[in-house]
Amino acid sequence: MLEKVEKALLQLGFTEKEIATYVVLLEIGAGSVQQISRATEINRVSVYAAIDELKQKGLVVESRKGKKKLFVAESPDLIAVLLDEKKRKLLKEEKNLQNMVLPILKAINVRQENKPQIKFFEGREGITRVFDEYILKNSRDVINYGSYETATQVVSFKEEMGYFQDIAKKKTFYRMILEDTPLNRKFAQAGRGVAHAKFLPAGTKIFSDIVVSGPVVALISYEKGNATLIEDGSIAQAIKIVLDFMWERL
Repeated sequence: MLEKVEKALLQLGFTEKEIATYVVLLEIGAGSVQQISRATEINRVSVYAAIDELKQKGLVVESRKGKKKLFVAESPDLIAVLLDEKKRKLLKEEKNLQNMVLPILKAINVRQENKPQIKFFEGREGITRVFDEYILKNSRDVINYGSYETATQVVSFKEEMGYFQDIAKKKTFYRMILEDTPLNRKFAQAGRGVAHAKFLPAGTKIFSDIVVSGPVVALISYEKGNATLIEDGSIAQAIKIVLDFMWERL
């Protein structure tokens, strides 16, 4: 019978020494540390530790008989209260798991099917790959927020003209929101009839390009020579809405 009691209490978070101490106090009514130690065959240091834990649980209280310190076990009915408290904590932990922990872990999970795919490209060849293999292949509707001023750090004017030819062959509806500079005006004029251009208010600076093509968003830093590609339809759509809004108001 006591084995079943011990097993049940262990599942509630009691230690074996706490259980032995509590059972002895129930049997003798009140006892000193020395008495508990003799009855349980547990050393006094461990008995003190067990009593402290039981006091925190509300199952043992301290009393005195003269100068002698005694300990008394509270009613076992209080264990039901501990069980209810444990249930509340478990419910709270379950809600925390469902509402916070799992979503965070799922976001970290690289194998999650719906997670955005993020790729990094470096150098001139990497940036060229982004345009050739992703931007022009994913959609016939592309909007580019950027500046040829910065692009010259990586690509030549001749290469950009070749890019315009690719746009024309694929019949891509290509829009550019550019810095208002003489070089960007010249660049827009060179692409006239192939790419549509509008200009930001004078003095507005662009340090990196944002290009949206279908479900793909490319963030390009010509100054640093790298590009970050995000493949996610909802993210691309959200950024495209912002760029479309800008386009309509320029």
